[in-house]
Amino acid sequence: MMTKKLEEYEWFCPQPFMNIVTDVFGKIKPCCVIKGNNAWDGDQTIEEYSKSDKLKQFRKEMLEGGGPTVKSNCEVCIEQEKHSPESHRKTYNRYLDHQKPELKKELEEYLETDMDTPFVRTMEWIAPSNFCNLRCHMCGSGNSSSIAKENQQIGQRNVLRLGNKTLYKNDDKAESFIQECDDLVIDNLVELKLTGGETLAIKYNYDLMKRIVERDLAKNMDLRITTNGTLTPKFDGKDIFDYIPEFKSCLINISIEGWGKRNEYIRYPSNWDVIYRNSKRFASIDDTKVLFVSTINSINVGYLWEIAKGMDHLLDEFPNSYYPFSTGSLVWGSMEKYVITNVPPDIREHYAQLYFENWNKRYDQDFKKILDYLETLPYDEELMHKMMKDVKSRDINRGTCLLDLAPEWKPYYE
Repeated sequence: MMTKKLEEYEWFCPQPFMNIVTDVFGKIKPCCVIKGNNAWDGDQTIEEYSKSDKLKQFRKEMLEGGGPTVKSNCEVCIEQEKHSPESHRKTYNRYLDHQKPELKKELEEYLETDMDTPFVRTMEWIAPSNFCNLRCHMCGSGNSSSIAKENQQIGQRNVLRLGNKTLYKNDDKAESFIQECDDLVIDNLVELKLTGGETLAIKYNYDLMKRIVERDLAKNMDLRITTNGTLTPKFDGKDIFDYIPEFKSCLINISIEGWGKRNEYIRYPSNWDVIYRNSKRFASIDDTKVLFVSTINSINVGYLWEIAKGMDHLLDEFPNSYYPFSTGSLVWGSMEKYVITNVPPDIREHYAQLYFENWNKRYDQDFKKILDYLETLPYDEELMHKMMKDVKSRDINRGTCLLDLAPEWKPYYE
């Protein structure tokens, strides 16, 4: 009997079958862009999650072409694919096609089994800490202790119910997860993604990398790190530059929301010169590439072409060390105030004109996607006013002003 190919399934994503993602509380789910938590059970071990009824139903519907569980969990990709040829699902399928054909074949064979045995080959770990040194406009207290502190200062509710505390960390949860990974996962893991919080400033991430290196498994594993690019501290005498060469390859995703001053405003109080300098240091490491990636939100959507323009110089100088920058997912969920549905029609027209005037063929698909979003997504005036209230509160607290970088918002800001 011939093994069924992934392409033969109607609407297939590999992640419910071979990927796990943890959130800051240790909750396990299949994918990082699942909208909200969608009732994924709380304190499950990796083994319990792999055998859970929820995951079994999700997988069943995925193999059968869809259903209510797929519809609710995959809403972000379903919506993206209405407006763009790209989505997180398609990116993951392409990853198997072009980078991991042997793993793709292994997955196809696994789909023919009862799937009771965990088949974790890629993992994204958000360590159980919300420490972050930045206060990005579109972020929340669950991923930034600095935002949590600012929320207290401006009278906003924090997602993390910590009383007067703003920093969350859980040593026991980190230790137990690392041990379970050691027992069940890392022997067969081909890709490890570390994100945060600020990934490079959380010791738990170094504890996991240290375990993998000590077991001599890093040489067969790809490392993927998402960072704001501002910090490279040492833990137990080692920093990230000591660990990266131990792995088979490394991709550094540096999260930015603009080029230069615009990034410093949105990802406050980042220093662009530090980010730029660190990116070059990462790019100088063998078998390491750097990718600048941004969300698409209401206060950067008109200016992502500036990143494309800035990247042209880096790509010319380091053609083998940087990828062209990537426009990631739309902001959604708990930070809905910064979804681009909040952008008024007159500002959308202004932004469309900016893209036409600064068109970059290297980013043809990205620019078309952004223009499609601006043209088709409905305008939510009520949410726009909520966003402006949030922006002004943070501007007052920080001593900044949105209008210095985006004067087109003046009629709505004042």
